[in-house]
Amino acid sequence: MLLKIPYFLYKRRMLMSASDAYWQRKMSGQLLELDGRQFKPRAQALMNLQEMFAVPPQNWTVRNMRGAYRKSVALFDGPKPAVREVRDITLELKGRNLKGRVYDNRPIEDYKPALLFFHGGGFVIGDLETHDGVCRRIARYTGAKVISVAYRLAPEHPFPSGLDDALDSWVWLQEQAENLKVDPTQLYVAGDSAGAVLSLLVTATASKGKIGVQPAATGLIYPADLMVQTSPTRDMLANENIVLTKEILDWFQNQFATDELNENHEYVRALSEAQKGNIGPVWIMTCGFDPLRHEGEGLITKLQALGAEVQHKEYQDLYHGFIGAAALFPEVDEMAEDFAAFLAPLKEKAKKAS
Repeated sequence: MLLKIPYFLYKRRMLMSASDAYWQRKMSGQLLELDGRQFKPRAQALMNLQEMFAVPPQNWTVRNMRGAYRKSVALFDGPKPAVREVRDITLELKGRNLKGRVYDNRPIEDYKPALLFFHGGGFVIGDLETHDGVCRRIARYTGAKVISVAYRLAPEHPFPSGLDDALDSWVWLQEQAENLKVDPTQLYVAGDSAGAVLSLLVTATASKGKIGVQPAATGLIYPADLMVQTSPTRDMLANENIVLTKEILDWFQNQFATDELNENHEYVRALSEAQKGNIGPVWIMTCGFDPLRHEGEGLITKLQALGAEVQHKEYQDLYHGFIGAAALFPEVDEMAEDFAAFLAPLKEKAKKAS
């Protein structure tokens, strides 16, 4: 093991510094192809390296998996982008308190848009720290006040605890708009993976007037769909070494829900029961080499059928989870910038309306 550490550090340095052309040559003949897409060479090299140091299935404890996720982000997310104000807060909800973190790159501006952010991690792993970098980027590019929420995780708090937290956090944001100095007409919600599920739940539930105002915009980063258990991309990538194998997806599911999710539960059916014509603009990002890609594409169709304006961005050569490796992939900044561009005309329209 001691001999592996220098090798790992060398490979990590090469992943961060070697050119795209170098990795194209190095990975020649090894790149996975899927649906006319070819995996990014640097990403393939990262997957190969991580496979050598991955937690073996027999050691997939919650503690080990959370630790491995934090370690991966610490190693590959790079320096934290500077944000003028970052502070930890407490969200006081009914019967419980949640930790949160506020990011504001323009703190002298009052009554600006606010974005409630829910991190990914299969409802089991992930926290404020694993998504600190991406929240900083969103705050920098959008100019919005970003509030990241540490919702309750399974298995300590299985379904529907985290989903309850998402809905109640949205109500909390509206109640705290004056204290936070944010514009109550420009409240957004966004998240990645499991966090995107929570964001969509907020949007769908709000469409029926159950939790106050409808989000002015929704951002979904490689979202899952609780109504979907299988799909073409899930099948094609089931056993590939690209983060979310079928075995890992099943592990998350078993931690998150003690029994199979009831497709008739109001949270599972939230989007199918949403109020047509009452959902604001939605931005969806998917990845070509993500088992959840077809779920994201399916959500586009479902949202459009509900009358929502949807903007879609696909990173064809990347994978589920790449936003935690900003030191390797400039696409992380590109993604945040693209989301900011999506929000910009909405903010301008709100200014003119006021």
